[in-house]
Order: sequence, then structure tokens, then C-alpha cells
Amino acid sequence: MKQRLVAFAAAALVIAVFPAFAAAHPDEAGELYIPWSDDVGQERAQELTRGAPQAEAPTPGAQDLRLVGNSDKDGTTNSDLAFNGNLVYSGNYGGFRILDVRGNQPRVVVDHPCRGPQNDVSFTKLGRKTFLFQSIDSGQTTEDCTSADAPIVEGMRVGYEGVRVFDVTNPASPKFIDMIQTACGSHTHTLIPDNSRHRGGGSDKAYIYVSSYPLGSGITPADPPNPPGGADFKACTIPHKKISIIEVSAPDGEFSFRLREQALAEDTTPTGERPGRPSFVACHDIQALLKKEIALGSCAGESQIWDISNRWMPGIEQESNHTHLRRPPDATPREYEFMHSAFFSWDGKVVATMDEVGGGVEARCFGPHSPDGYYYFYDVVQPGSPEPPLRSKFTIPRQQGTQECVSHNANTIPVKGRYLASAAYYQGGVSVVDFTDVDNPREVAFADVSDATGTSDEWSSFWYNGRIYSNSGLGREDPEGADPTANRGLDVWKPVGDLARRTRKAKRWAYSNPQTQEAWQAP
Repeated sequence: MKQRLVAFAAAALVIAVFPAFAAAHPDEAGELYIPWSDDVGQERAQELTRGAPQAEAPTPGAQDLRLVGNSDKDGTTNSDLAFNGNLVYSGNYGGFRILDVRGNQPRVVVDHPCRGPQNDVSFTKLGRKTFLFQSIDSGQTTEDCTSADAPIVEGMRVGYEGVRVFDVTNPASPKFIDMIQTACGSHTHTLIPDNSRHRGGGSDKAYIYVSSYPLGSGITPADPPNPPGGADFKACTIPHKKISIIEVSAPDGEFSFRLREQALAEDTTPTGERPGRPSFVACHDIQALLKKEIALGSCAGESQIWDISNRWMPGIEQESNHTHLRRPPDATPREYEFMHSAFFSWDGKVVATMDEVGGGVEARCFGPHSPDGYYYFYDVVQPGSPEPPLRSKFTIPRQQGTQECVSHNANTIPVKGRYLASAAYYQGGVSVVDFTDVDNPREVAFADVSDATGTSDEWSSFWYNGRIYSNSGLGREDPEGADPTANRGLDVWKPVGDLARRTRKAKRWAYSNPQTQEAWQAP
């Protein structure tokens, strides 16, 4: 991959002015929810990496992964993925794409414009219809796909935000159904089926756990003039301290929902506690393991194991129904800065929770010299049990120099007898991690490329039916303006060599929403 300077030009970062802190909602330059991101400029960014013991330039290439397909998507930030049979739903800040991946080369079925960062996606079948859901956490001028970003007025962006709903039963012709407004919008969401879900994906209802948080332009007054959506409007106020839960169904084919807010535990660790800057209590992402009816909430200042056996009223707030995973006592100053997401081993014995220190706009990958930005591995315990000890931590061994690199979205590969995960590392590319020896996780394959299509800058990297699909990137421009097509869009990677042998008997799935590990999907 090409060496790049960590530079954050004013034209690349749209930072709303709000007393003492910066925008919660990224525009086209990364997830700027770090509470001190108003200080980040070229000088600060260089300071962060100056003096790194071995800040060597990365070497492009791949090990045990072969690129077999690509569908480029430039001019936007490509975000999360979901899978339904031979279809891939691919989110981006400008809308979503549906691609047919029956062959190695993806075919675009539809490229549907619908502005609303981050536009993370999931889907479910309700009766005979298939519905797609989009996370929106940057206020929009309208609920539907005629929207644009609402203007920032006096440091606040007041607009429609929450979860958009589409009927994608005909994938070539998506139909907008509704927007469900939620407090602080929806940065990410996790779709969890009810207990009647079967392997084919059909169900009478499902639940959407909405993660959101209050910062910068996302802050809205409790009683704004002319609130968008009228009585449906949900204010975004500090400290937030909750998630939203949406129950969705489609009786007689008509989409329906109900909404409630679920408080987080009183002793949840806040984030952003810096002099003169506000802190908040909120979750960034939720990973569900239905074999054990539990979830791992990555809640900014800490992670938590929850009991979700009651989907509508999960055991989050009660002390007896959640377990904290907190910053290790010997951690470096910036470890556990922003707990972002997680994955479980398929047997439910191990969980890895990830710290996206720097929010994806810093260089944090210095190989053995990396001070932070780790996956932290723990034994899984029953919610309400004492906190388990830290088993190990992992980041990629490949030094990325001054490139923006830190761990991001991942999932666990469904193989018996071995723990393997596919993980995105922004400009560090795709990493396959073997954590079978939980005390010594290691990288066993990677892909970090730069070619005529663009440069690796992976937001999501997920295993699905014998391939790894990665969505790239953040639309970063080359510091010298020499690489206007930096994004790669959707890459398709085929395991080769040792990785092919390790994954030869991996289980095949009818579908996958990667944030939810369903019991039938286990190997």
C-alpha cells in the first residue's frame, strides 16, 4: 500500500462548532466521535506519530488471500455489509448497493442513492417480504431518499435521524417504507430475530438494538422549534445513557413497529472525561450470540456482557444481568479509549472486544511497538458474574507507518476445532486472526493492496461462504491530491495456501447479519 501522511486538512474534515468538542457524525473522513477531535489538525496528527519507535512504511501485498473480484465505489464512504443468499447489501454514506455475488465478480443489482451517514445495513424476512434497515445518525432534511444533510445552525444539526426501512423483496427496486426516529439517531444497529426464526430467515418479528451517542452536531435541544417529525422527534442530550429497541413485524404484509428506550446500568463507565470537555455514556455497537442468549455491548468507556433472553426487555440495567469488561489496570494511557465492537467464538467460550482508539483518523499500527488499538480477549461468563480476567490482546504485526490504521469491523469464521476471525484495519487492510490459543492470538493471513482500483482502507471485513468480503473505504484523498480514486468499494478475497486448508470445511450460511451470531450458523 502507498505510504501516506496522516493529514487532516480543513477541507477534508467537517467539524461542527459546539462548546468545547467536535462533531459526533463523520462526514467523509472517518468516525470523528473522539471527544478531543476538535484539536486534530495536521500538526496534532503528526505529533501523534512522531517518535513512534518503528514507524516504517508498510509493504503492500497479501498472504494466503487472493483478490478474485471487485466492485468499485468511489466518491463516498463505504460502510457495513449484510448477506442474503447470493446477495450482498453494501452500505455507503450516499445510500446502499445490492450486489449479486454468485460468481467471484460482483454484479451490481441496484445502486440506490439515499443520503444518511453511516447507512450501516441489516435485513430480515418478515412473512413473505424482505426488509432492509439503514442507520442514520446525521440529521437529514427529509425522512426519505430525497434528503440532504440538514444545515448546522448555532452548532446544532436538527433533522431526521434514526433507522430507515426499505422493502427489498425485489432487490432491483427498493421501496422506502418509513423512518423510525431514535434519540441521537442510529450510529449502528444490531438486528436480533425472535425465537421463532428459522434457518431460511423467515420470522414473524425481529428486534433492532440501536446504538447511538451524543456529540458535536448530533446534540439537539430537548425542545427545538419546529422539530422534524413532530411528536416522533427524539432529542439528543448528554449523557444519553441508553440504547433504543425497535420491535418490527409485518402482519398481513404491512410493516409495523414499536419503540422503547432501554437505560444503561448506572455504573457504566463514561468516555471523554477530559478537562473542559463533556463525557457521555452510550454504546457504539452490540454483538449478539444467540446460542447463549447474550450480547456484548461495546459502550465507549467499557464493554458489557448482557442477558438478551428477553429481546424486548433485555437484562442491561440490572446488576444481576450484566458483567463489565473494563480498562485493564496496567493499560497504557489511551487503551480502552473507545470500545467499538466485538466478536464471539462460535462455541461461546471466548469474546474479543475492540478499541478504536483515535476514531479511524490516526496512525495506531506500529507492529510490536503499538501502544493501543487492540482487540482484548476474555473468557465468556454468564451475565451478572464477576468480571473475567484479560486473557490477551492483539493488533496486526505489520507496521503501517503514518497510515491511518486501527482495528474495525470483524466476524468469526465458522470452522470446527479452530478460532479464526476476519478483521478490517482501515489502511492496514484485511487481517485473518487465529485465536485458537487465546493467550497468543496471531495473524495468519492478510491483504493490504494498492493498485489501479484504489488503496486498501477497510471499514468492514466479513467471512461469508468461502470468501472474505471487505468494504473500502473512507474516501480519503491522497495528501498530494495524486490519488482521486482511493476507494476500492467491495473486494472479494479467496483463501489460498494454509488459510484455504484451515477453512476448507467452513460452514455455509443462508444469510448473515454479521453483528448477530445465530445458533444455527455455528459449525
